[in-house]
Parts: sequence; C-alpha cells; structure tokens
Amino acid sequence: MNLQSETIESLSNQTFANGAIQFSSIEMNQTEKSIRIQSKVEPLASFFNSANTNVSRSISFSLFDSNGNEISLDYPIQILIPRDPNRILPPMILQNVTSIPHQQLFNLHYVNITTILSVSVHIEIEPSNSSVGYLLIYKFDQIPQLNQINGWSILCPQDFHSFFVDNEQTRNHKSLVFGLRELNSSEIVSYCRNNKSQMNPPITNERYNFTSNYKLRVYSSGCYFLDENNQWNDRGLKVGNLTNHDQTHCLN
Repeated sequence: MNLQSETIESLSNQTFANGAIQFSSIEMNQTEKSIRIQSKVEPLASFFNSANTNVSRSISFSLFDSNGNEISLDYPIQILIPRDPNRILPPMILQNVTSIPHQQLFNLHYVNITTILSVSVHIEIEPSNSSVGYLLIYKFDQIPQLNQINGWSILCPQDFHSFFVDNEQTRNHKSLVFGLRELNSSEIVSYCRNNKSQMNPPITNERYNFTSNYKLRVYSSGCYFLDENNQWNDRGLKVGNLTNHDQTHCLN
C-alpha cells in the first residue's frame, strides 16, 4: 500500500529532492501468528500537476505472514508521514485589527479549498496579548452567521491557538470562510474558567472590538493512496488531529 501526504498552502517554497529512502522491517506476534511489516518513506512523491508537492512524502508498506506470503489489510490503521525537514516555514501574518473600524460581528478570513482531492484546513492564531480568547465560527462556501454556521470553537486565552477542519468535512466544498471575535471577560469565565461543557456559542449582536492584534497562518494537508488504476485517491482516508508542521496524520 502506498500513502502520500500533501500540503497545499505555502508552508514551504523549497522543493525537496534526492533525499534518502527510509526502509524498515518489523516483526510482531498476534495470537501466536507472526506478521512482518515492511515499509519505506520516499521524498517528493509523484502527484497530479495542479497540486503543490513541495513538502510531500510518500510511505509504502506491505504485510507478510510467517511463510513470507503478503497479506491484505483488513483492519484500521493510522500512519504519521514526515514532511521534508529542510523546508522553510513562513512566518505568521500580522492581522492589524485594532486600528481599523469594523462594521461586522466577526473579522472574516477566506480559505480556498478548490482541489481535485479533499484536504484538511489548519488554522493557527497567535495573539499579541496572551490573555485574549476568541470565538471562531466557520461555514463552507459562504459567509458565516451565528445562526448559519457549519461549526464553531472557543479558543481560551493562551499564547497560541490552533484549530483544524478535517477533509471529511471539507469534501465537495470550494471554500471555507471563518470569523473571529474576542471573548469578553464574562464569556471567558463562562466558557474557559468554569470548565463547563457548552452546547452553543455565545450570542451577541454587537460589533466586535479587538483589544489585541494577532498573527495568522493557514495551511492544508491531504492523505492519498494509489488505487487499482495507479491513480491517487482519497477514498476512505482521513487527515487526523496529530497533523502539524512536521508530519501528516493519516487514518483509514
């Protein structure tokens, strides 16, 4: 089986080539049966021309029984595929939201997810003031409203915030629009300090007021396999929540 990870957003503009192939073989016993796993990791896997594979890797693996016969995969697996360690990670982009008058309830950001195969979307936010928290809402293919959203999250005060939408949710959509606004002090107490599970986001009709600027970075990842026609396919694969700058987490 051959799996590939791919990053679409500008995590790196450096092409990785001529890297070493990593090969491993592991033996394990399951209910008195010996299983041998062979795998290798290769740089810059081939892919369709319309995608950026600058930090892409592929992993191939096979399972063999004690007699050396290859066996099929019939149970769930998860794989961590490393990215190119030589890539250059672009800095986060400053969002100067405190000096601009606003007429909306949220500060909106647009993410293009028009791709041949499905991708996950990863959002990273670093506020200038670590005591600031946010309400994040998002909707596919149109501007989100509090009563018309596909999802939401409370980002409690800390130095760094991260949020991701997996490829099963983004599948068949062309864009994701997410909105941010700061939490007020009472919302921070209700949603962050009381440790209570909240079923609904805080509701407000007031225009947002940012007391702190923030930095933003958005990137996308995908998990694909070579199908019976030797074409890359995302059928049955999901990008997991362990995906980060250094690896792609793939589940089937």
